[in-house]
Amino acid sequence: MKRLTNSTIHPTAVIAPGARIGVDVKIGPYTVIEDDVIIGDCCDIGSHVVIGEGTRLGDECRVFKGAAVGLIPQDKKFAGEKTYAVIGKNTLIREFVTINRGSAARGETRIGSDCWIMAYCHIAHDCIIGDDVTISNSLAMAGHVEIGNHVTIGGICSFHQFTHVGDHAFIQATSYITQDVLPFALTGADPLRIVDINKIGLERHGFSEKRRRDIKRAFKILFRENRTLDDAIVCLEGDFNGNPDVAQLVAFMKNSTRGLMRMNEK
Repeated sequence: MKRLTNSTIHPTAVIAPGARIGVDVKIGPYTVIEDDVIIGDCCDIGSHVVIGEGTRLGDECRVFKGAAVGLIPQDKKFAGEKTYAVIGKNTLIREFVTINRGSAARGETRIGSDCWIMAYCHIAHDCIIGDDVTISNSLAMAGHVEIGNHVTIGGICSFHQFTHVGDHAFIQATSYITQDVLPFALTGADPLRIVDINKIGLERHGFSEKRRRDIKRAFKILFRENRTLDDAIVCLEGDFNGNPDVAQLVAFMKNSTRGLMRMNEK
């Protein structure tokens, strides 16, 4: 085990010889860190945490009591292959979160930087989560889900395997996501639908009024003009040629594999 200077490790912590611990790391009582784990500088790891083999924890992360990060996937096909759980810098992992490492299908579960993952969330094998993602309590995320950057997910949400959520989307609390959610979308209603663009989220991330207006117009073409999806894509590519936000929408739609969540009819 490589322990660098100025780290504070409680004497009851169990740290495997192959773990690498950075500078100024705090590790609390009864925490277990397995072999082939890398803990970045200035991390704060609470008590009774388990960090499994193959985990890579970026600088300045904080992991709270009872979390289990990088344990083997809940996948009957898993046969002990070498896989990873990669966590970006400055990510917060709250109490009793479970994050499984990847399977042979992708080889890793990856979570970006500056994320907030609140208590009792589960992130399954091979999920990819972008930067600056906020996930409220009691998430249940199945395998192979992909979440874009700057996404906010309300509490008690469930995600079907292989679903995708685009950048800057907002997912209503208590939602069950079974289809792909477009970038910039605000979801709500019952049954769950897109109800608008995520105006407040876009404002907070510096989107100008013109950018928001163009995105809203693109959503109108997609959902309010009785067009087929193929026809709407052709229209968007023609009317918004060179617009990067609309190009992102079009690329997301073309790559969707589970079908797109539709917009509220009102």
